Amino acid sequence: MLKILEAGEKQQIDAGVYLFKQGDFENSLYVVVSGRVRAVMQDKTGTNILGDIGEGEPTGEFALFTNEPRMASVLAIGKTIVLKINKQEYLNLVSQNPAFAGVLTNFLIKRLRRNILEQHMSSRPKNIAVINLQPEHDLSPWTNEIEKTLEESGLPIQVFYHDSQPEQQYNTVFATLEQQEGLNILVCSEAQPEWSRQCLLVADLLIVATEFGADPNLYQIEKIQNLYAQSILNKKIYIVFLHENETLLPKRTSRWLEKRMVNLHIHVRKNHSGDIRRFCRIIANQAVGIVLGGGGAKGYAHVGAIRALLEVGVEIDFLGGTSAGALYGIGMSHSDFDPQKVNGLCETSAKRRLTSNDFSWPIISIMSGKKMAAFMQEMFGESELEDIWVNSYCVSTNFSSSGTKVHDRGLVSKMIRASIAIPGVFPPVVINRQLHVDGGVVDNLPIEPMYRYPVRHIIAISLSGLETKQVDYDETPSAGMLIWDKLTGKRKYKIPGISSLIINSLTLNSRQKQENTKAKVSLYFEMDLKDVGLLDDKKWSQTIKKGYYQMNVFLKNLPDNEKFWLKKAANSQ
Repeated sequence: MLKILEAGEKQQIDAGVYLFKQGDFENSLYVVVSGRVRAVMQDKTGTNILGDIGEGEPTGEFALFTNEPRMASVLAIGKTIVLKINKQEYLNLVSQNPAFAGVLTNFLIKRLRRNILEQHMSSRPKNIAVINLQPEHDLSPWTNEIEKTLEESGLPIQVFYHDSQPEQQYNTVFATLEQQEGLNILVCSEAQPEWSRQCLLVADLLIVATEFGADPNLYQIEKIQNLYAQSILNKKIYIVFLHENETLLPKRTSRWLEKRMVNLHIHVRKNHSGDIRRFCRIIANQAVGIVLGGGGAKGYAHVGAIRALLEVGVEIDFLGGTSAGALYGIGMSHSDFDPQKVNGLCETSAKRRLTSNDFSWPIISIMSGKKMAAFMQEMFGESELEDIWVNSYCVSTNFSSSGTKVHDRGLVSKMIRASIAIPGVFPPVVINRQLHVDGGVVDNLPIEPMYRYPVRHIIAISLSGLETKQVDYDETPSAGMLIWDKLTGKRKYKIPGISSLIINSLTLNSRQKQENTKAKVSLYFEMDLKDVGLLDDKKWSQTIKKGYYQMNVFLKNLPDNEKFWLKKAANSQ
């Protein structure tokens, strides 16, 4: 390592300074020693952020080997130190230390072989600045719990306050941050604007902490530091809402978010160990995301599958789903995974027979959707997606723009209705004056939206499709023949009902996409539910048990090296 440092030119660069620009023919290799740089690409749509490159990672290596123009631009997003190695220096280094070529080549091969999930992962932040919007509230009990939890997971942490060292030593503190092992937490202070400015300058991630019950308007420190200005240099900003332990469910989180441009909001109960662990996984980019597919009444199986995951120790940090996956997935996260409440949701859903006795003139849809809307309102009331303890999203198909729409804000009842609005069965749902229908039409297992979150692991659960089988007749029977067949009880013609035909026909294309899913996630599990019909609500209890049993078998047969939750448990002991 010493020879590598001697071979190159050490450069200290400020935020906004480019290492190189797209199209440049300069072919040096850069290694990030401290700080963070960002890769951006310009195309017809504008400037696109490709990702951030952190400490110890190289950039510019392809141009070094190919002598081709730079494919993207790279710039510092904070005070950064890089090691610049030009081609001749690289060749000299390799001739003296052949092993270096092998190390770099292996890194390139690993980068090229990374699956889609790994490509979207960001390196863990090194320096995290924390702004307390209510200085009168002491954050130290909370930060002490964070420090304890992170250290139990094997990640050292240092917490720095403005009054823990003299002002004349600020520069020394900031200059030595990269030498510290693990995470550095820098607690900003409204009374010390210069300290706060320096903290924000060196931070990889900014966390705004606030009491949830406080005034949601912008605070002075947010205005002075211009936290939410839009720029290509924007660092990720998370806002953390601190709640009392007895809080059942937050309300009107949107009051805070509509005034602030943040990447993520996190609800944390102060003395809730599960919430503290979730927060720590999120800031360390080690979170776990669950994605649930659609499938009508087969969706009850998700409830059993999630119960099995929770029982073996999987902790869920983010949840997404479409259609039935949205209804039962968000139904679980909305109730904070309370088994009794979830069971009540399923039982009520089945007893209401939401897909029957609600017929409408078949101009837009077979069903009027009134029973479904009333059920959703009863279950979720005025709750918004932003209010749920575990961040959750659902997906619908924007009929007006012919694209996928991800819902992570807004009324839970309305967004889920949009996600399950099967075209022809339920009427479209109007959101922002645009029509939305079932998310499964375009994507029946919406994994891509989960990449927006700081996840290390994604578990995708799919519901099985149609069983391949032949029919016992050469021509489709007429309506009269089917009615007579039913009245006589002969059951000669086994043919799907109109709702099943519509649902399966609409999601055929989406199911083809699921073949490529395994490379996109940590664990992919497709349940065998061919004996459960898409409208088979009467089997809700048995279907939950099937999901629980099948997930248990799946987890039991997994190789130990794929049971990532066991590694976390071992680290905490």
